[in-house]
Amino acid sequence: MTSIKLLIITIYVLFSTAVFAQELKPGFDKAEYIETLKINHKVHIPLDKWKENKTVPDPQEFTFTYRSPVVAFDNIWDLWIHNQKPLALIAVQGSIPTDASFLANLYAAMVPAKGELQLTKNFRFQYKLADHPNAAVHVGWLVAMAFLSETVESKIDSLYTAGIKDFILTGHSQGGGITYMLTAYLHQLQSDGKLPQDIQFKTYCSAGPKPGNLFFAYDYEKMTEGGWGYNVVNTVDWVPDVPFSIQTVNDFTAVNPFRNAKSLIKKQKFPKNIALNHAYNQLSKPGLKAQKQYEKYLGKMISKGVTRQLPDFTPPAYVQSNYYVRTGNTLVLSPDEAYFNLYSNKADNKNIWQHHLPVHYLFLTEKLE
Repeated sequence: MTSIKLLIITIYVLFSTAVFAQELKPGFDKAEYIETLKINHKVHIPLDKWKENKTVPDPQEFTFTYRSPVVAFDNIWDLWIHNQKPLALIAVQGSIPTDASFLANLYAAMVPAKGELQLTKNFRFQYKLADHPNAAVHVGWLVAMAFLSETVESKIDSLYTAGIKDFILTGHSQGGGITYMLTAYLHQLQSDGKLPQDIQFKTYCSAGPKPGNLFFAYDYEKMTEGGWGYNVVNTVDWVPDVPFSIQTVNDFTAVNPFRNAKSLIKKQKFPKNIALNHAYNQLSKPGLKAQKQYEKYLGKMISKGVTRQLPDFTPPAYVQSNYYVRTGNTLVLSPDEAYFNLYSNKADNKNIWQHHLPVHYLFLTEKLE
């Protein structure tokens, strides 16, 4: 942000703080989400191409202020400031058509939601996204968020000093997956006293994929309860279906009887114990074997490509799980006949984004009452 823009924001905020209280309100706000869709469209377009691309109308209430450097898997984020209120919006770019961008999606092994990552020789990223010790998240989007967090934290710092305490966090598609991580990370910084307690975050993930396991979902939903976090999905969009999810007996809570079925089976009398043990193995082993294969290919093998993209990155130890679940307060957009008259629902391998882009979400959102 230039010093002139920061000065203007500071003067405006000093003038307006006596008039405005907290700007963000809990609950889904249709107009608010429509603005995020328009901005999420912009964040995917090079700045010099904005005037040419009018697929989605321009935002009306926010002004573009800053675009971050490109980091990690060709990731960026944009900063927008409300035209009349002390309110900032952070928009995280989703997938773009580059090998590096899709590498972030394919790097789909799970890692603990608390730990550290060696990103470069001089950047060791310590993070905490959840309190539950078994919470786990998508490693590719975590790495992307980690690289983006440096500039995000810096801008939040300067804006807070200027008087802005309300922030909308948003991202569409992969950007939604990263925004889950960013939301959790910033909330945990607040809990640890590393960010001011009077900052209010409100999150609109849009077309967001599944970011982590059930224990992460529980913690995320707790931290955003009361209307402070949403994921908006189109029911015919395939991206909210991913990543692949495999639930094994190891994903159950500790007191679930199925997790400890082996010990219970051993206590049964012969030949009942033999029959039950055979049935249990037939049911449990395929899932365990599949999980190992997903960890092998989407973790260890994909990490070779990641280290080519990020030479100083050290692949972490993975959680032995691929139990991805839908996370957060979900708002469902249901297409109708008018929608399908415009956007075909026939499988089209040449256009895999036929229900996924901000323009599709905008059409359905505008029809909400």
